[in-house]
Amino acid sequence: MGAPVNSENNEFYPSLSQNNNLYFTSDATTATTKDDIYFCKYENGSYQSPKPLSTIINSNGYEFNAFISPNEDFLIYTKYSSEDGLGSGDLYVAFKDEEGNWSKAKNLGILINTKFMEYCPFYDEANETLYFTSRRDNLVSKKFNNVPDFNQYISGSENGLSKIYAIRLKLPTP
Repeated sequence: MGAPVNSENNEFYPSLSQNNNLYFTSDATTATTKDDIYFCKYENGSYQSPKPLSTIINSNGYEFNAFISPNEDFLIYTKYSSEDGLGSGDLYVAFKDEEGNWSKAKNLGILINTKFMEYCPFYDEANETLYFTSRRDNLVSKKFNNVPDFNQYISGSENGLSKIYAIRLKLPTP
């Protein structure tokens, strides 16, 4: 995309609203910490300079992998090691009010979040389905008769490697 969106820093996990406003994660020097969520307004056919979202979204911790709703009325993202988190990285939702201010984010809870990392959200509003990636691990120690048995076990279960999940979810109200 070039400047002003791209820089010498890392920009990743872009998400576009219906009007082409861009939300993404960056480790820019203006970030509160290593990773924060930024916004670029799309105006007159080009992107304006990135601006970090307010401190109601970006904190002293890590915030990343934001999904913006088509109408920009809610944002789902990962907060890493948050005080009210269940584990390493949890998914949260924040809502934008009529004045354009973000609400304090709500943890999406134990149906989605685990003690492991949850990230890369995408929400299908029409079907009320949340898609996300998780590193959840439900492996238990056991004895295997051969290597194919072992391979089937680790590839067929929640093995701590990133997998995509889908869950029907009606988002909480603001």
